[in-house]
Amino acid sequence: MLEGPPPLQGSSSVKKAKNFKVTGTALDASTFDSNGRQVADATGLRLQDGRIRLFAFVNSTETLPGTLSATSTSKTGTRFAADATTPLPGIPAGQPRVISLGGDTVRLFYVAQGNINAALSTDNGLTFTDEGPVITTAQAGFEPGGISIIRHKGTWRAYFSNLEKPGERTTRVMRTATSSDMLNWTMGPVITQKRGPLKAGGSHPFAVIDKGRIALYYAGDRDAFYGILVSTSKNGITFTNERSVIAGGGDPDLVRVGKNKWLMYYGADLGGGNFGVKVAKSVRPVVPRK
Repeated sequence: MLEGPPPLQGSSSVKKAKNFKVTGTALDASTFDSNGRQVADATGLRLQDGRIRLFAFVNSTETLPGTLSATSTSKTGTRFAADATTPLPGIPAGQPRVISLGGDTVRLFYVAQGNINAALSTDNGLTFTDEGPVITTAQAGFEPGGISIIRHKGTWRAYFSNLEKPGERTTRVMRTATSSDMLNWTMGPVITQKRGPLKAGGSHPFAVIDKGRIALYYAGDRDAFYGILVSTSKNGITFTNERSVIAGGGDPDLVRVGKNKWLMYYGADLGGGNFGVKVAKSVRPVVPRK
């Protein structure tokens, strides 16, 4: 969920990545015919026909807030129509993250009741069977938020932060964990500490890996800048070379749409008290090199 102050005015010492260009708004309350004025935490799945299915938290004053989905009306992944099904009916699921397991099988991770939970789908994310908690508050050492997972050195590696809550300003902590099956996790170190750019904190991370090098996208508050940042790592634990990506944005999620083409969906203030999901396209490598 998008949090923090608006982009600060003035010059920032944080160098720019210049690897994404904003193209427009992908989701807002009208997509789901909601009066809640808040759509956030989008996560994307590229379907076999090239369209994009997004899952997002939708706040409504008429129904139970939770995760809904919408599918792009073309392969460009910029315009969406709400799906007729509800992925997790009756569950106030937030901060979803989807990952393809091959074919029509996908797993959706979500936050509820203080835990990161998982659910499995065999119809490309239209309906899910809940699998229960996979990372608890007790395991993480804090109430965890949305999770991002990559394949790294023969295992699954996850990144997550402490849960963002509207109006709450607190130290942003990010941690890593590893697993052989995505359901049972061994906690790794907190990566926002000691030295390096991440000592200033970050939230709602999303990881991308290319040729063994990891790029971690996250929201952060830095010298005269608030928005989406990116840092890189080879070992998955120590990150350097921090760059700014999109001012004022949060909750980044990247979807590959071609060999070297990516779309980023992220939370944004749409004005007038409305919050939604914008989309940006890559114009340079998503894993920056020095």
